[in-house]
Amino acid sequence: MTHINKSKALPLRSLFGKLPERLLPKTALPLKLLTEDGKPSKGWAKTKFNSTALLCALFFFLFGAAGNCFCQSVGGTTTGALTFCSTSNSGFVTVTGYVGNILNWQSSTNGGVTWNSNVNTTPNQTYFNLNQTTCYRAIVKNGAFPPDTSTIVCISISSQSFGGTVSGGGTFCAGSGAGTLTLTGSTGNVIYWQYSTNGGSSWLTIANTSATLNYTNITQNTLYWAVVQSDPGCPADTSTQASFIIDPATVPGTITGATTVCAAGNSGNLTLSGYTGAILGWESSINSGGVWTPISNGTASEAYLNLTQPIWYRARVKSGSCIADTTANFVINVSPATVGGTLSGGGVYCGVPATGTLTLAGYFGTISSWASSANNGITWIPIANTTAAENYTNLSVTKWYKVIVQSGSCLADTSNIMIVSVAPQTAAGTIALSSTACLGSNLDTLLLSGNIGNITGWISSVNSGVSWSPISNTTSSQIYSGLTQTTWYAAIVQSGACSIDTTQHVIITVVAQPAVSAGNDAAITQGQSIVLGGSGTGTPLWSPASGLSDPSVFSPTASPNSTVSYILTVTDINGCISSDTIVITVTQSVFRGKVSNLFTPNGDGINEYWYIEGIQNFPDCEVFVYNIYGKEVYSKKGYNNDWQGTYNGAELPDGTYYYIIKFENSDRIRKGSLDILRSK
Repeated sequence: MTHINKSKALPLRSLFGKLPERLLPKTALPLKLLTEDGKPSKGWAKTKFNSTALLCALFFFLFGAAGNCFCQSVGGTTTGALTFCSTSNSGFVTVTGYVGNILNWQSSTNGGVTWNSNVNTTPNQTYFNLNQTTCYRAIVKNGAFPPDTSTIVCISISSQSFGGTVSGGGTFCAGSGAGTLTLTGSTGNVIYWQYSTNGGSSWLTIANTSATLNYTNITQNTLYWAVVQSDPGCPADTSTQASFIIDPATVPGTITGATTVCAAGNSGNLTLSGYTGAILGWESSINSGGVWTPISNGTASEAYLNLTQPIWYRARVKSGSCIADTTANFVINVSPATVGGTLSGGGVYCGVPATGTLTLAGYFGTISSWASSANNGITWIPIANTTAAENYTNLSVTKWYKVIVQSGSCLADTSNIMIVSVAPQTAAGTIALSSTACLGSNLDTLLLSGNIGNITGWISSVNSGVSWSPISNTTSSQIYSGLTQTTWYAAIVQSGACSIDTTQHVIITVVAQPAVSAGNDAAITQGQSIVLGGSGTGTPLWSPASGLSDPSVFSPTASPNSTVSYILTVTDINGCISSDTIVITVTQSVFRGKVSNLFTPNGDGINEYWYIEGIQNFPDCEVFVYNIYGKEVYSKKGYNNDWQGTYNGAELPDGTYYYIIKFENSDRIRKGSLDILRSK
């Protein structure tokens, strides 16, 4: 074995010689050295080494056990102490600076009172999911020297923080009063308390580490909890919350609405306002609060309909845990329906001023006022009178009166209208003198004048006044026309409410039309004359006067050049007129008119018909038209300029055609050609 002499101190570099720097020890080695007799020296060699200890350490460092260095076993230093707040954990502890070999590791869960060995000869000891504090150390033995233990390191397992339960709080009316909150069942220490007045959105801290918290009167909703921590390295936990619910004091509020309604149909709503709490319901009473009937209504509005008697209402309100309260009584009075009543005392005053008293009876309610009208009720003037009688004195014009009555809150009602009629005496007036009218041909106007009062209508009679027919006419003129029999007329007049008066009737005598005859129609040849044989009663007059010897005699001589209609008019002594007509046909002895040789029946309204000048003077003539092949395409007796170039209803083609015109009682004929052109 190598023996190291402790008494001789050798320099460090002398011992290591040319040893590379990387092989030199970097730190002091905690070694126990042997004395010359082979016994361990006292104390630890740490920062200062004598030559013997350093050389031993060097051999051990370089060659381990192979060096057979006589060094004491050194347990070394154990590191890796931690604290866990959960049984979910893992890690390892490490021993360093030991001299010798690690025989095994040991662990203790009772603070080192007893130790359990772990089969592990490495410098690291692992642990996993420890559920209690556990301490670890390593057992080191160097050669034949006694084993040594490393320093002890502990893995602390703290209980998880648990907030526990806070008792106290509750629901209070207006305020909680003073009291104490108590924390129980927590794990850890109370590090402070907190409270929140916004439902837990934010919290304010109270410096209190005890398990109780005193409070004074709390007046708003507040939450409290305690914050507990089992170890400074463990997360804190909060307790359950103590809740203070502070209900505002009950305020019943005020009922508003109509205080008086009308019995003749009513409806409305009562409204509760200014209350605090929930509406438990409404109540009503029809005996001034003697007995109340509950109404199932939790709203702030209570409807009523068709009340017939006074009724009281109230509402019950309760705020949370506070005592319920009742509103002041609200009374609805019911007024009987308004009755306008009956007005009497009017009258008719003709030709004299009106004086008297009007009286209202049978009304219900209060008389609000009277009113009068001087224009038949178009406009009314109030009269400040709330009594049941109204005097009128020396009225010179007609007036209408009425009374306005109202019962409580009911709609006002009006009495009947009473008329005090003041008017001059009725005078019917005069219709212009009777006259004569011609049968069926008459039109004139009757005029009424001098009347006093209004014309209420006219009447007529066709049987000499035995019966009369009304005529809807209130004017002073009456038109008659087309009378066929003698008719009587009269007008009816009334001044105000005075007696009706009727005019003296007038007679419209209807006379027959004068007889008249113009004679029989006749025919002459142009150049001849004829004496007209007119007759009748009255003065004659012929028209037209041309061609007559004297138009004002019944039998003038007529010499017309062409066919003419003469009208004979006779006027009798009553101015009645009758007329008759005679036709004198004038025929020409020789036809001298021009015959058109071209017409264009194309629908443009110009030159649409074949025209023969003067052909109307030869009503017995015959006309024939032929095409170029000699076929007859048109013929007519008594042609009247009305052919449009058709054959059997169809249009003839454009081209040249030939005509023949024959005249009765004459051997003369007219021939020629004519063209039909529709395209031009």
